[in-house]
Amino acid sequence: MTETAEAATPFPSLEWFERLGKLMEHHRARHEHLGYVDCTAGFCVTDGDPTSGPWTVLIQFEEFGVVELREAGAGDAGKADFVLEAPLAVWRQMIESIAAGGGRPDLEHTLNRLSHMGTPIRLVGDDPLRKDLYFRYNQSLQEFVNASAEFETSFPAAAGA
Repeated sequence: MTETAEAATPFPSLEWFERLGKLMEHHRARHEHLGYVDCTAGFCVTDGDPTSGPWTVLIQFEEFGVVELREAGAGDAGKADFVLEAPLAVWRQMIESIAAGGGRPDLEHTLNRLSHMGTPIRLVGDDPLRKDLYFRYNQSLQEFVNASAEFETSFPAAAGA
């Protein structure tokens, strides 16, 4: 966080993921070290919208940055190579672990650990080859999310810690 007071960015929101995209550009050298990322990933908060159910953002990564980021709509089924789905409380625990670790989650709260057995984060995809892109780019995706330690995140009151 900068020296000037900055409002917390709400999670889940497009703004939160847009900030991660800008930080990915800012930390390009870190991402170049890990290798390029070419996939469209979905991040789904299964209880993210109290009125309409799941909230999903689609993020298209190319090389070392984000080229498109938008909220998924009704016609977007199958547009992501894979989707990571979890309840808000799980996302919150991971984000808080990243913040507490100064940009590094504890070993129990990495994307890899949380999705490894399909619970509490579920990896979803129709095409096994496209779904496998998650494993190919896992460390880059973790770095993408780890950047959330650079700003304050707020959560809905019902998200519980």
